[in-house]
Amino acid sequence: MSLAPRMRDLERKSTATNAGRSYALLLLATSLGGILAPLNSTMLAVALPAIRRDFDVGHAEIGWLVSSYLIAMAVAQPLGGRLGDQMGRARVFRWGLAAFLALSLATAAAPTFSALILLRTAQAVVGAAVIPNGMAMVRESAPPDKLGQSTGVTGAAMSIAAAIGPLLGAGLLSAGSWRWLFVMNAPLVVGALALFALLRYPEPAARQRMQVDWVGAPVFAALLVSVTFLLNSLRGGQDALALGGGTISLLVLGTLFVQRQRSSAAPVAEWQLFRNRSYAAATAYILLANLVMYTTLLSVPFFLEEVQERGNATTGLLLGAMSVLMAGLAPFGGLLSDRVGRRLPAMAGGAIMLAGVALILGGIDADVSPGYLAACLAVLGVGMGLSFGAATTAAIESAPRELAGAAAGTNSMMRYLGSIVGAGILGAVLSSDSGAPDASLFRLIFAVLAAMAALAMATTPLIHRRVGAGRLSTDGERLSMDKERISG
Repeated sequence: MSLAPRMRDLERKSTATNAGRSYALLLLATSLGGILAPLNSTMLAVALPAIRRDFDVGHAEIGWLVSSYLIAMAVAQPLGGRLGDQMGRARVFRWGLAAFLALSLATAAAPTFSALILLRTAQAVVGAAVIPNGMAMVRESAPPDKLGQSTGVTGAAMSIAAAIGPLLGAGLLSAGSWRWLFVMNAPLVVGALALFALLRYPEPAARQRMQVDWVGAPVFAALLVSVTFLLNSLRGGQDALALGGGTISLLVLGTLFVQRQRSSAAPVAEWQLFRNRSYAAATAYILLANLVMYTTLLSVPFFLEEVQERGNATTGLLLGAMSVLMAGLAPFGGLLSDRVGRRLPAMAGGAIMLAGVALILGGIDADVSPGYLAACLAVLGVGMGLSFGAATTAAIESAPRELAGAAAGTNSMMRYLGSIVGAGILGAVLSSDSGAPDASLFRLIFAVLAAMAALAMATTPLIHRRVGAGRLSTDGERLSMDKERISG
């Protein structure tokens, strides 16, 4: 073999090696940045009683520390993705990480409860720029036949973060104050920024001017606050005037929001994407499945404590049965969707998820054994692990490349909407004035979750089947998106 062909072969191998190394760094950086939001959501849960005691606030007030974070995340996710599309995804990703670090340190030093809520809400807003832009960069960089696997890896990282959050929070609480939970973000953010600096992700120079719906965003936030208030009001104890005012506020804000989104040149979310059948189905699945997951994750500990009077060790083992399987199977579910298409793993996972919820509903009572619940939650985790990667990939894959950030942000927004509704359902139980809840009340919760899981499974046949089949062309797609259909 002559020297020239050898040199060309070595050059190709070197290029492939560098590309592989860069993509590995990208996955690590985006996964490390992506775990911040779920980790800060579940890690704080164990610290709520300590925070309530420190600031001497009631149960209703401390509940808004959770709800405000979820609402801010839901509103800001599509905005963060849109900013990345307009100003550069790598740039917005870095800014989001740096601002998240600064606000985490400020939150750790919050002098009052009002300041804590304000700073934590701001933390959610800037953190919302990280996840959609990370997902969009993965979509831009991944080969079509590896997109599902890559999405599964990042999804698994976020699931693992959500699962270990309570354990990490408990460890930090035992070592000191709840304020250390926010300081914990510093090494994670620094690590993500360092990986991203090594990566040197290419950023096109030409970008659009910033367009954000500054009117629609606060209206959307107010609308979600109204939804949260009404969900929490299900527990009773609210006077008729407050309930009537909340209902009227919901209707008025809903009408204003719809009108604003129709007239805005840059709406809060890229609603036109929902004209694509596969994107709409995959995103609806994410919303409903996350509602099931989040409500289960929050309900099971209270069932074990309030009804069965069991300790934290049992709770950790049972939730681990769901979370570990869900996180462990997420990369496999994504890889499977690369091999057989997006629809089949989503359908299979949705059916298994429904079976898990149905098993819990059929067996939950005051004397149900932890082993039975662990088996049911394991089935639930398997279903979610198989389906989440496929559904998320299908949604991102269905969107045009230049709208990848907005598509990922809107999809992630729906995930948080599911969490908000789930937290509201749980609030109706935990805030009851009639004493500790009994098994029948949890049976009602899981009956609702079974209906949500059935609806989620019903959306999966509408997800496109073939890898890449849902991807729209880039010529005039914003004007003709309503004419695009997936035959898959």
